Amino acid sequence: MIQLVVLVTIDNEILAYRYASNDIDELLEQEKRVDEKVKNIPLSFSSHTLSTSGPSIQSLQEEDPYFDGIIDYTNFEEFLKVVEKKSMISDEEVAGYLKSHFNLHAYPLQKVLYYSFADYLVKYGKQPFSATFEAFDHGPVDRQVWLEGRDMPVKLESKASDFIQKSSFRPEIKNDIDSAVKKYADYFDKNNSFENSSKNPTHNIGTPWERAYRLGRNTIISTENIKKYHYLEEVK
Repeated sequence: MIQLVVLVTIDNEILAYRYASNDIDELLEQEKRVDEKVKNIPLSFSSHTLSTSGPSIQSLQEEDPYFDGIIDYTNFEEFLKVVEKKSMISDEEVAGYLKSHFNLHAYPLQKVLYYSFADYLVKYGKQPFSATFEAFDHGPVDRQVWLEGRDMPVKLESKASDFIQKSSFRPEIKNDIDSAVKKYADYFDKNNSFENSSKNPTHNIGTPWERAYRLGRNTIISTENIKKYHYLEEVK
């Protein structure tokens, strides 16, 4: 029995897709299919072929203990779905990067997080990372990032390494986020907009935040409204 094993490391986990066959041509064909499907996913994949006593994960691990502790998938579509979801840069990973590399405290961090998301969304028509913003009193806030930054700051900062890994395949996202830090961090840290809403551009009439807040405190700000109305909160 020969096993094809495709590995990818993400979020400190090793995921593996396994395909077993006695037919080498069938195995090579499956490897080509896998390569074609994963080639546009921004992660590093490695392929391995081993002769084993059977098709099971146990026989693979008996042959090579290197494969101990992997998260095993034999259904390729399931593996692909999980990998595609995990390959998306998360809001927490971006926030961890902002905190660990630029030492931003909560208010400017949330502003940079929101503006980098909104600027990219308007510029490219797609999200740079997964995030959900709510209309808090002082502007758009990613609740998950806020809670983790308050209760588990060390855990949040540890996710910076995942951002560095994933953004290495999407350098334009990191470049835009770095530019957002330069443009917005000091602006929101020093313009007194936390105490004075008249200096807070997200509070302008008709902005995505204002439209959501009108419906009630902490209402989710839709990505569609960010696309349509972000221009009303631009920082000149």
